[in-house]
Amino acid sequence: MVSVSMSKKRWKDRRDGTYIRDIDPMHRIIPYLLPRRTDSEVFLIRSVDVTRLLEYVSERKAVEGNSVSLFSSMVAAMVRTSAMRPALNRFVKGFRFYQRNDMIVGFVSREGYGDDSASHLVNVAFDPGDDIFQVSEKVYGKVNASRRGDSTGTDGAVDGMSSKPRRVLRAAMGFLRFLDFHGWVPKSITEDDPNFASVFVSNMGSIGCGAPIHHLNEWGTNSIFLCIGEKYDKVVPFEGGSAVRPHIDFAFTVDERIADGVYFARSIDIFVKLLENPSAMEERFRGDGPA
Repeated sequence: MVSVSMSKKRWKDRRDGTYIRDIDPMHRIIPYLLPRRTDSEVFLIRSVDVTRLLEYVSERKAVEGNSVSLFSSMVAAMVRTSAMRPALNRFVKGFRFYQRNDMIVGFVSREGYGDDSASHLVNVAFDPGDDIFQVSEKVYGKVNASRRGDSTGTDGAVDGMSSKPRRVLRAAMGFLRFLDFHGWVPKSITEDDPNFASVFVSNMGSIGCGAPIHHLNEWGTNSIFLCIGEKYDKVVPFEGGSAVRPHIDFAFTVDERIADGVYFARSIDIFVKLLENPSAMEERFRGDGPA
């Protein structure tokens, strides 16, 4: 289980991550061979039967005061998977490996669906033990605030810098990248920037789009980007026949330096099983799952 409580900060630790001191020699040298996150992208796509998930969300909506939705259920599955598979919550920065101190899911929240609707960067921090109800409440607490037009520190920094002359903006970004390399970017800037989240989620299904394969960014510490596609019907063969079942595609882009392919594959299997059996997330995670 990932611990969100920090012990005493030691040499090489960052505000947002604890330096991993016992990493094997092969992994330790990889950042020098593949120094950029975009050099290390691996893409995985899974099509998931969401029949049970849709039924579950419908059942929960019938309960008064309930905030569980299709999107929050997917976020809950990602939170639970990361709690069970702590290496997913790592990042590489400054040629070093870090275990992130918090479980954070970031996304872009729009005030509406029009072309000119304002967008806000949103990060939501979770306790690794959070159940599906707690995840849903935290997600929509942030979403509702953004739809009211509440600005974040990250929004303010972007708005303030975007109007500067080109030479000033280039110099400022160069300085910020220097701070980013060392883990010194002010918290007021990183707090709601999904590029500093454990998982950056893009719910393309909400606008009727499929799941694109997205790139990672060099700015920040994000190691996993998840694109969620729209729901579609798929013919699924069964013994003696076939049936049409609703499916959703999930496109993962991951920094392969933080774990190996087997670890990622097994982690996605857990994610899929949680989506297929969402009631399993109604209990808080106690740390007794796979590592």
